[in-house]
Amino acid sequence: MAVPIVNMVIEQGSDFTKTFNLKTSDGSPLDLSSYNFFVKMRKWSDSAGFISFATTYSGNPTLGNLTISLTNSQTGIITSGRYNYDVIIANIGISSTKTKVRTGQITVNPTVS
Repeated sequence: MAVPIVNMVIEQGSDFTKTFNLKTSDGSPLDLSSYNFFVKMRKWSDSAGFISFATTYSGNPTLGNLTISLTNSQTGIITSGRYNYDVIIANIGISSTKTKVRTGQITVNPTVS
């Protein structure tokens, strides 16, 4: 199955949050209680440096709502421009299966005030 592409915009120096509604193959909400989450953005896919997002599920993990965020202090030090990101979930179970569930580009707009 193709990974959904979701492009986003971050305003430099502002708080940023985005919620993804993750579903299973049958369309029901993915229970997030047995997963770890990894969300990073990089200037290029092979860049050494990266920015990690804070992750949480919104309230009840069985609803499948994964929220990513950066504080205004974090976005304030990001150079404006275009970045690539992905959202990886890893099953906490024995197999530790990792799955990319979202990907796309992030445009960071400069702030002049």
